[in-house]
Amino acid sequence: MRTNTSIKEGKKEIILDLRNKGYSYGKIRKETGFSNGSISYHAGEGQKEKTLKRAEKQRKGFKRKVWGFIYGERKKKLTKPIIYTTTEFRKKGRDFFYGSTKRKEKMKVKKPKIWEYFGKIFPGIESKEDKVQAVNQWTGETDYYENGEPIMFPYMRCKLTDKIVNVEGNDVHCDHADGDRTNNTLKNFTMVKNWANAMKSDAKNYDILEERLETMLKTLRKYKPKDRLNNNYKIDYTDE
Repeated sequence: MRTNTSIKEGKKEIILDLRNKGYSYGKIRKETGFSNGSISYHAGEGQKEKTLKRAEKQRKGFKRKVWGFIYGERKKKLTKPIIYTTTEFRKKGRDFFYGSTKRKEKMKVKKPKIWEYFGKIFPGIESKEDKVQAVNQWTGETDYYENGEPIMFPYMRCKLTDKIVNVEGNDVHCDHADGDRTNNTLKNFTMVKNWANAMKSDAKNYDILEERLETMLKTLRKYKPKDRLNNNYKIDYTDE
């Protein structure tokens, strides 16, 4: 669809006239000052149809996003609720250790020794029957509950939330610290809560994650309701 400016300037008529005289796109541009897009739109075969289809596709994409926001609950009711379960310890890190079919050949360590990786959090562990005390993933020092009792396998402290979690739970993920899913080296191995891992998303390192979180916190603190300012509103992640 032509704009009022295009009609007033007579773009279409000028471009087609010059094109019929044998002018190239480049020569038309120099002669008129019109953009390549405008020239191609009016003179190119099938360009109008392509432009209209592209615009319609963009409109539909926007509509789908808005539709999903407004009517998303309908789909949500059809999905099954997430049920907490536990997974055999060694199976949890399968994707971290070996990668997906597409990434398998790109993995940095071809045949990782699994217990060596889990030993980073539970030093000396060789089987799930071993009674091993967890270490803090930041400091490497043996870890304890607030009451002074040692944190024993299968429990440990999440690296991103500092909460005590069961490593065999489906709410705990083996995570690539630097965001590179082909970097399955021991140094890059961490275990974190699922929601924290989702927030980390594609951050390549903790500096980027920290920057993003600080940006979000500044925004929340700038615009959050007064009841939050008075600390009457609290988020509880205890059961997550």
